[in-house]
Amino acid sequence: MTQPFEIDSSRMPLRLGSALRVPDYAFSVWGITGDEAWLHQESDRQYEIEWKGGSPQQMKYVVEAITESGLGNYSQMLRDVNAEEVCRVLKDANKRLKYLELGAGVSTVNVYQKLIDEGLDPQKLFGTLVEPSTERSESTAAKLEEMGLKRGEDFTTYVARDTDVPDFLSPSTMDIASYVAVLHHHAYLDTPLRAVYGALRPGGKIIIADWHNAMWEHPARVYEFLKGGFDWPTKDQDLAVFVQAYPNALKVSPSLSPLDEGSNRNIKKFWQSWVKVRAREVEAGTFKPEDDILMLEAHRPVERQNEVLGAVGFTYNEPKRLIEDAGILYVTVGEKSITQSLRRPQTNLPAAA
Repeated sequence: MTQPFEIDSSRMPLRLGSALRVPDYAFSVWGITGDEAWLHQESDRQYEIEWKGGSPQQMKYVVEAITESGLGNYSQMLRDVNAEEVCRVLKDANKRLKYLELGAGVSTVNVYQKLIDEGLDPQKLFGTLVEPSTERSESTAAKLEEMGLKRGEDFTTYVARDTDVPDFLSPSTMDIASYVAVLHHHAYLDTPLRAVYGALRPGGKIIIADWHNAMWEHPARVYEFLKGGFDWPTKDQDLAVFVQAYPNALKVSPSLSPLDEGSNRNIKKFWQSWVKVRAREVEAGTFKPEDDILMLEAHRPVERQNEVLGAVGFTYNEPKRLIEDAGILYVTVGEKSITQSLRRPQTNLPAAA
């Protein structure tokens, strides 16, 4: 069953998902219109379809795909830089800190392992772990317990979305909040960032380690990628359906900076590798529907992300780029306060073409 603003991609070598998953500022070029409140709610629901019933195998296959692409383990790079930032905050603290991780999982275990490796007391960090998949949430909790941490004393779990945080956390109680390759699972960033802003105490830190690219800002980029990057028996028919659904696919997309061009090249390599991993596992009979991921996502250039971060009220440091020749991986550290040493947000970014 297809979803709103989605075409049937079941015959393609990968699944696209609904165009409601792309960044909100690109909706018009994808032909998406409707009531603003409905678009907010429905775009988030499109991610729930993928992740709420997701399996731990999803991340395993993602890691296989990114590693086999020859680009390196980008997922682990993001986990590591997040853990480094958490450790940096903890080293300067003279009390136990409350740590909120949105989309908790392998990255959470990575944080606690980093604390141990750095000689820090892992019990100095009380983890509030939020994850919409029950299976992944329990898997993470079990791994933390194997490390000697106790549920209720050292961490607690919530099977929920990041946008649900105000429902179960008191305002201004968290010291650190982390998103590791999770924030891009929202077409609209303002709602989740406001939820996290409310949960953080004044002076609290937000750490966003994420993928960034401009592929999904325009249907022409996706169309050209599908056309030139893959072959499958019903390719001509399926691409015709794509163009019919998203007519701007035949237009020329706006030019990009060299860093964004590099990011798009890298994300294409990932998806081409994903197709190979997926096909291999399907042929072996080990791939389940809940293991699948969808291609259309709300990745955006880091400037676009941080425009919203600033609009919500955070100040933030200059984002740190993790790949030299591409803007695909960044970590941004923000603060719920106005500090002169932090950069003020940009507010004059152009709309998507």
